[in-house]
Amino acid sequence: MKFETIPIPTERQPDGWRPPADIRMISADDHNMEMEHLWEERLPARFKARAPRLWHDKASGWHMEINGRLFDVPGDAGQLSESMSGMWDLDARLRAMDAEHIEASVLFHGKLQTLNALIADDKELYMACIDVYNEWLAEFTGRVPGRLIGVAVLPTFLQPEASLDYLHKLMELGYKAVQIPSYPRGVRYNSLAMEPLWSAFEECNLPLSFHVGAVIEFAGHGSLGANIARNLCPFRPLLGQLMFSGVYERHPGLKTIFTEGGAGWVADALYGMDKICREYQSVLKPKLGELPSVYWKRQCYATFMDDPVAMRLIDLIGEDNVMWSLDFPHAEGVHGYAGKVAKSIYDTIGHDRAKKVLGGNAARVWGI
Repeated sequence: MKFETIPIPTERQPDGWRPPADIRMISADDHNMEMEHLWEERLPARFKARAPRLWHDKASGWHMEINGRLFDVPGDAGQLSESMSGMWDLDARLRAMDAEHIEASVLFHGKLQTLNALIADDKELYMACIDVYNEWLAEFTGRVPGRLIGVAVLPTFLQPEASLDYLHKLMELGYKAVQIPSYPRGVRYNSLAMEPLWSAFEECNLPLSFHVGAVIEFAGHGSLGANIARNLCPFRPLLGQLMFSGVYERHPGLKTIFTEGGAGWVADALYGMDKICREYQSVLKPKLGELPSVYWKRQCYATFMDDPVAMRLIDLIGEDNVMWSLDFPHAEGVHGYAGKVAKSIYDTIGHDRAKKVLGGNAARVWGI
């Protein structure tokens, strides 16, 4: 069987499809590289000697080094994810958005997740680096209000009781979107010690994002593809942990977004979790007052790029619970042919649902 291949992207040419005038095109997940030498330049003096190094080399792309360890991805020297100038050049990014009729972009990290390596060994440095990032990103996105919606990182998931104060700081910086790591080493999100964290998000009425990570689990023959496949399908265990520990039941105002992992998985996950609730009802602790599918419809969202399976299962997932994205500039994203994918969504689910999925849900969730 032959399949169509997509070449390594440079600057993809958009296909030009335009949605009907009443449909907003908002990308719920895109990426931007942090400023070169950000932490070396901006960390407080007492951290300078341990500052992570981020730099760009014209021949080999972007690199991140922490405590002498280089975090390059085996098999990918940056050509697939970081080669386009819109990854770091603001004017190039806006031109790319305009070419594909994208009104606004929810903007996640570039190399930032590499800092998760510090969580277990140097929490103080990790929190200082995240603080620097949040202040820089607010400056960067503040140059184009309403176009780039920066996603701050909340470092105080390591100190849940400090989360409310830090969220207030983020709101003062203008943030509407906040994330925490999906699987931080040594942190249990089902622990009751995390209650102040969930309460803080609920009180501030800020949606909480989880994003797929770049975990290098496999090595050797075929490892690049195996690692990408593993990283793009991570959320079922996390949803189960939050669901069955009663986080959604105790915090009905908490909204969570599962980002870049697609949406098709949700239908099967909800069926399985509902079945567990019914069949293990007598032994589950805590006991949930509703089926997991009820909490999902009320409080959870998934973002996707090109997921025709999810569009066919949208009745099971929820038309109010999925948000489309370009995932710029990643190779698995749809930048350059976003119009083709958006048209397919429109043709599959119809005008009213596409109006929600292509931008309306994102506008509602983040107040865009």
